[in-house]
Amino acid sequence: MMSHVKQVSLNDLTPHKKIPQKYPDLFTERSWHWKVQQRKNNGLAKAFRKVGKDLYVNEVVLAECIDAQLADK
Repeated sequence: MMSHVKQVSLNDLTPHKKIPQKYPDLFTERSWHWKVQQRKNNGLAKAFRKVGKDLYVNEVVLAECIDAQLADK
């Protein structure tokens, strides 16, 4: 049986503080800060990776999480 394992590229990872600047139509600084703080409760946790003290976002997984939330409504 073949499992589908997605390769994660370093190009998919963005420092979490840069997301509001990269996607200003989706997130304000304040709304993004709240989403990051609540990531374990809002369905976005799997998009985040911690490397040492730095927090990164896998943008591909973030888009999938957002899409899944839209499908649930």
